[in-house]
Amino acid sequence: MKVQITASRKDIYLVLVYGITEHPMMLATNKKIESKEDVIRVARTYFSRWKIEEYFRCKKQMFQFENFRVRKLCAINALNFYITLCMAFLALISMEEETNALKVSIIKTADPIKEKVFFCYYRLAKGISGILSYAKEGVRLWFRTKRPAYRQLCFKLVA
Repeated sequence: MKVQITASRKDIYLVLVYGITEHPMMLATNKKIESKEDVIRVARTYFSRWKIEEYFRCKKQMFQFENFRVRKLCAINALNFYITLCMAFLALISMEEETNALKVSIIKTADPIKEKVFFCYYRLAKGISGILSYAKEGVRLWFRTKRPAYRQLCFKLVA
């Protein structure tokens, strides 16, 4: 449907998307709509853009990316790199089958309110955080430290 915003004289097209939510979704675009394929393309473009926005929102909320205490650009880039790795891990888990044992246990730990969601990074991050909250000492105790055979004080003489 062709519409016009009062502040602008340019024509825009209003696309109504039914069936995703209980109310129709209204998308405004400046792309010319001439066929059903154009409508589908606009809706898919919107949904892909929405996933990108959700990715950055999740990165900021779940990992508190905007609340960092480092000041140097190198440290900020390193923090961004590690958070991006965490997000990639969440994406990898989210692509698993719904019957995958790891994914099922992570989602069960997250204790979700809704059964099905479109963007599951939040519940996966919450579930992994819940699972890792049981580890009080961290990974330091997973590895044995090599101790010298003699526990006495020994000096190395350098010639």
